[in-house]
This record gives sequence, C-alpha cells and structure tokens, in this order.
Amino acid sequence: MVMIVAHRGARNLWAENGLAGFRRTAALPADAIEFDVHGTRDGGVVVIHDATLERTTHATGLVVDHTVAELGQIALRDGRGETVPTLEAVLEVFKPTRYEIQLEIKTDALGRPYAGLEQNVVDISRRLGLMERTLFTSFAPEVLETIRAIDPKAGLLASVDRRSAEMMGGVEPMLDRFLALEGCAIAVHAALMQIDPAYFIRRIGGDKLGVWMTNTVDEIAYWMGQPIRQITTDRPDLAILERDGG
Repeated sequence: MVMIVAHRGARNLWAENGLAGFRRTAALPADAIEFDVHGTRDGGVVVIHDATLERTTHATGLVVDHTVAELGQIALRDGRGETVPTLEAVLEVFKPTRYEIQLEIKTDALGRPYAGLEQNVVDISRRLGLMERTLFTSFAPEVLETIRAIDPKAGLLASVDRRSAEMMGGVEPMLDRFLALEGCAIAVHAALMQIDPAYFIRRIGGDKLGVWMTNTVDEIAYWMGQPIRQITTDRPDLAILERDGG
C-alpha cells in the first residue's frame, strides 16, 4: 500500500511546521511525517522550512543568525501564538506514534550545508531512540553522503525536482549519485515524474520511489494508484479518504 506522508505538518490544514499542527497530524492515520530543519547561531536545530524567517513568521532575517531561545520567541504566521519549534520538541510529538519520520536537512540561504548540522540531527535522533524510524532527507547529495558517513545504517531519502536535476547535470547523473547510496529512497516532484512515470519506476524501483506534491483529489487518486512507495501531501486527510475508500 502506498504510504501517506504529511508534508510540513500538513501545512494546508494547520500552520506550517507548527507544534499544534504536528500534534493534530500525529492523531491522523497517515504513515509518515515530513518536516525541515535548519541550524541556529548557537548550534541548535529548529524546525522551519526556509532559511529566512519572513514567509512563515512575524520576524525577518536568517534563521542561523538567531539562537534557539530567540527563535522560541518568534511567532509563526497563523500559528495562534506558536513559535518556531526545536527538533527535539517535534520528535517528542511523534515518538509515541508509529509514524515514519522524514527529516529534511536544509542548506543555508546560499545553498551550503550547515557546519555540523548532520551530526547534530543524528545525535538528537539517537538520543530519542528514533534512528530506526527516521529517513534523513535532502536535495543535496553531500548532505546525505555525510549522514551515511556518520552512520552507515542511517535511512536516506533524496528529494529531487527539475531545478535540482539541472544543477546536477541532468536526471541521469543526479539519479546515479543518489542511487550510489545503498538503499536510498528518492522522492520526485510530480511535475518531473509525470513526464515519464514508467522511467522513474524502472530506474529507481517502485519500493524506493515517492512523489511530491500531490494535493488535489485527482492527483492523490492517480499517484496512489501507481506502484510506488509513497506520496507526500499537504492534505493527508484527502489521501486517507482515498486510501480508505471514503
């Protein structure tokens, strides 16, 4: 059965990457949660998608220019007083559940990996006993290669789209590099995958292949009918209805 992955804490239902949304998502019968992390000025790890604060909070500037404590005082847009959460706080929400955790390690505003961020997220996941349920994800192959060097058994998932393929010299060299990481799953943006779904299924293997984003009823129904590992969606409620025949 195709797994349902809730994207950024089901951001079309609740405030993006907010703790309240994560708690509500954890109560849904989906299969996995996806969220993003950035490093902070004092070496912490927080859950937020962008390297900058403007889009999802009421502050400005770079995430990395703030401490964990400072970010804990910055309100999320539409978050009813919620602030930027730490990685530990989000993982604690999902620790009691059966959810797979897809933890996307972001790069900084210039596209560079944060120094030490990979080690920090592995250390936190280990401390909470969640390594076996976690896929560390990234668009950047060097980030996934660093994770695998830290822990050869770590689960990996590469996110790819047309832009990232262009930056890596095309679809074939991009897939070659990610597939060189044994067992690495790959989530392909729907706009790229729909060009030739059979190619990606054949090239990657359906058991390691996902698609993002799938947010309409028709998109969800189509991709859930394909022989793939997962769909990633901002509307896990719609995907659950499709899966359960509702």
